Formats: sequence, structure tokens, C-alpha cells
Amino acid sequence: MYNLKVPPIGEGVSEGEIVKWNIKEGDVIQKDQEIVEIMTDKITIKIPSPVSGKVLKLVEPEGKTVKVGDVIANIESSEGEGIVETENKAEENKETKEVKIETSNETKAENEEGNVIVKATPAVRAYAREKGINLINVKASKPDGRIRKEDIDAYISSMNVKSTSVSNDEIYRPSGIRKIIFDKMTKSKQIIPHFTITDFISTENIEKAINYYSKKGYVSFTAFFAKACTIAFKEFPKMNALYNDDGTYTIKKSYNMGIAVDSPYGLTVVVINDTDKKDIFQISKEIKELAEKARSNTLEMNDVKGSTFSITNIGAIGGIYSTPIINYPEVAILAINTKTSAFINGSLKTGVYVTLACDHRLIDGAEAARFIQKLKEIIEEPALYIGD
Repeated sequence: MYNLKVPPIGEGVSEGEIVKWNIKEGDVIQKDQEIVEIMTDKITIKIPSPVSGKVLKLVEPEGKTVKVGDVIANIESSEGEGIVETENKAEENKETKEVKIETSNETKAENEEGNVIVKATPAVRAYAREKGINLINVKASKPDGRIRKEDIDAYISSMNVKSTSVSNDEIYRPSGIRKIIFDKMTKSKQIIPHFTITDFISTENIEKAINYYSKKGYVSFTAFFAKACTIAFKEFPKMNALYNDDGTYTIKKSYNMGIAVDSPYGLTVVVINDTDKKDIFQISKEIKELAEKARSNTLEMNDVKGSTFSITNIGAIGGIYSTPIINYPEVAILAINTKTSAFINGSLKTGVYVTLACDHRLIDGAEAARFIQKLKEIIEEPALYIGD
């Protein structure tokens, strides 16, 4: 028997959600056949089978979050590949060891009457406390009587069914890419103290430039801002930095621009690498191609990793003002809002309000304001900075 495990997915990726099994128990599969789709906090990965054979069991269901190295399926190999009898024994020994550890960590608990015993690991108990669940009310799904995290989740789901059956309200539980966005945005707001600054930038000259350059090839409005930010980083290097979990920051010398894309599958940040080495046509082309891949759900890991600063352009949808959330672990994000008009020094100008959100632990308000002024200078006079 071959135990299919979640393979290493990419740098910094330790877990993902099983969003779709392309096989079922009893199916005969071929080596390298794509059998499961796992969504990480970046993209959806299609996992091929390392062996041919018959699917004995799908260990984990769709919707379950699994970690790299977790067993997710059992396959009866038809080629004698990957026999894991010793591994199975190791797993059994591990299970026995875990049970012993649980006992030594006082995993038995009693209710107020002292006549009910609950078996659960300290981690599961902490999870139950986080969810506000009394373990006494949760039923174990395995014969050993030990309550696991999935048992708590099943209990919560059953309670939701009961609560929704008596009203017309709907309980929405984030899942899939929405759950990933939920977790990432929560982490960003919990860890990074945001502040924002907004200013008006005239776009009349870059619109003229787009009309001019369009004779040579496709040019993106967003690409001008990506290039402008890259130029401004030379003067304001802390804007192009990443926060480290040890409390330090890495000032990046590479300029990799994250571009937020609205797709049917949720918000995705694609990455244009080395924007300092590319002209406006190359940046525009890559933004267009990656946006199309995001909307067709065909992005690869290299398409979404390594960003050092992000831009979100909501102008095509609407909204003259916004407060973007930083794309953790970056330290700043620029939002481009919808096109509007404003009186500037007595003259009516066409342009956009842009909002810069920053990590206040690294970047002061004055520095953010000066960065915005530099952007204004570049965008309003693009011929001086952004040439052929």
C-alpha cells in the first residue's frame, strides 16, 4: 500500500485546503495522473499521483486543511511502488506514543459532576476553548474515544444546522480562497499597525502617454503606477521592505510588484518581478497575462510569490477613496481609486485619489507623505521619468 502525502508545495507554504478530489475510492489511476487540487494561501496546486494503482481510501475530505507531509490517500500500487509496511508500523508506533503523551499531559478531564471523562490533546483543548465549545458535548468519531479537531468542527457544523433551521438567516462560514483571504487579512491587521495617507494625482499626462504608446503596443494604466513606485523606491527604500517574524525588517534590493487581481475565485495578488529592469510595455504585458491566468485559475507558484510591494487598482469598479490592507509581510500598499476631477490651484484637473497604507512601526507619516509627493511628480510628468 502507498500512502499519498501532501508534497512540498513551495517556499514558505506549509499547508493548504483540499478543494477537489478528481478521483473516488475504488478508481484505478495512472502514475502522474492529477488526482487532487490543494489550495494554498497563494494558488491552487494540482497534485499528481506518484504511483499507478487502485484508490483504497481518501483519508481526508474536500474542505479539509492539511499540512505538508500529511497522508491524504491510500493507494494499492499496481507496480510495487512505494510499499510502506514499515511506515505503517511507524505510524502505529507514533499513534501509541501520542496516546501515552496525552495521558502524561493530563488529557483526561471531568465535568462538574465528576462522572464524565474526555480524552483530547492539549492542542485540541485549546482549539475548543478558542471556539467556545465544551468538549463534554462533542462526540469522538474514532473508536479510541479521543476527540480530534475535526470532531469539534463537525459539532459546530451540526449546531449551525440547528440554528439555521429555525430562522431565515444564513450562517456563512468562509472556505476555499475566501478562508485564505480571511486568515491573511486578519493576520495583517492584528500584527501590522496601519496608517493611511491620501492625495490627488492628475493623470492627464499619463493618459496622453498611453494614447501615444498604444501605437507601439498595449499599455496598462496600472503599469505606469508600478513603474513610478519602482522609481520612487530608490529615494524611499523602506517602502520596499518585508517584515520578519523576529521583529526585524528586510529592505529588499529587488523590486517585485504585487498587483491585486479580482477573479471569479477571489482576490489574488500576482507578481511582476524586477520592475526596475522592465519597460512600460513589458510590465503592461505581464500584468495582462497574469490577470488572465488568475481569472482562468491557471496561475503557477512563480506567478504569485516574492512580492515586495503591492498595488490595488479599484478604479475600474468605483470608489473615490479606500483604505487598503497591507499584503503581509510587506510594509506598504498603494490603492488607486476611480477617476474623478478636482480643483488644483484653481484649475480643474482629471485624475485619481491614491491611498498609501503603511506599517507605522517602520514608516513615519512624513516619509509616507514625501513618497506620495514623489509619485505625483513622476505620474504627472511621466516624460521626465518613464521613457521608451
